[in-house]
Amino acid sequence: MSYSLLVLSPANGKRLIAKAVLKHSLFREAISKGTVILALGTTNALIYEELTGERINPEYFAAGIIKDYLGVTEPSKRVSPLVLYKGEKVDLPWLEALKTMNKDSVFIKGANAYDELGLVGILVGGEAGGTIGQALGTLSMRGIKTIVPIGTEKRVPSVLESSRLLTEPLIKNNNMRVGMMVIPNATIITEITAFKILFNVDATLVAAGGIDGYEGSSVFVIQGQDQNVAKAIKTINIINE
Repeated sequence: MSYSLLVLSPANGKRLIAKAVLKHSLFREAISKGTVILALGTTNALIYEELTGERINPEYFAAGIIKDYLGVTEPSKRVSPLVLYKGEKVDLPWLEALKTMNKDSVFIKGANAYDELGLVGILVGGEAGGTIGQALGTLSMRGIKTIVPIGTEKRVPSVLESSRLLTEPLIKNNNMRVGMMVIPNATIITEITAFKILFNVDATLVAAGGIDGYEGSSVFVIQGQDQNVAKAIKTINIINE
């Protein structure tokens, strides 16, 4: 048994999570049998790159963004959600593809919060509730599996409490007004999950922080068989380059 200490910035954590999504059993089954919709999200942008080999600006594979304010991306620059059927890219609007999905399909959606209960929170600012607002009814009714790739920096004490607080009358400032949709039954993939999927090692979040582009980084201790830990170290070194 070996142990190692590893640091991942939020940006590099997204890359690790993206690689893990493609190895997850739910994704592998859907990519071979059914429809995969890769909805918008900055982590999902890296999944897009892993799937297509195309480089895109993560900001443009998102609708809402968090910088020094809550806002939206320029609609004219957005990249459309990716639709795959049995592993092949299809030129079909995602809402149309949603109508064809069944239990062999997977919907992949970025999120803004998760908690220890396994609840996921997605900020919504549009009248229709954004992508998730338009999709949730069909996903629930048909039992379509939802994968949420999300970094550990987005863990909150309570998604339900976050959602409640966002309904309060807030003092207006530069941030757009948002609510939060609560998703109770998604498959959450964090860096911790990714370490297990990719390398079969156990990861524990032991610290966080950073400077010089590594602000908000997560510090993990991983443990596992010698060769698995060595493989994880090698991959993280490449991602961090």
